[in-house]
Amino acid sequence: MPMSNRLISQTLLQVARSLGRERNLYRQRAYRQAALMIQGLDEPVSEIIKTKGRFALAVIPGIGDHIAYTIDMLLKTGKVIMWSERSQAAVA
Repeated sequence: MPMSNRLISQTLLQVARSLGRERNLYRQRAYRQAALMIQGLDEPVSEIIKTKGRFALAVIPGIGDHIAYTIDMLLKTGKVIMWSERSQAAVA
């Protein structure tokens, strides 16, 4: 069963909280904004990625390439893999 927008949004908020602990306020705000945008979508994110690809998410205001990658990896693996961790994920 595909992951719901609500669960994706909750996961992004958890990422934002952890970034806040690291004092990365810019990224924290970006993930929080992306979570709000996901909550407001009528179409399931899993369907957007399935039919239009990850880059269709990147054009949604508040969701850029890096967060779109994180969401795509979340749907594919069930894990949060951030853009900065992508080379490590490819090896694993």
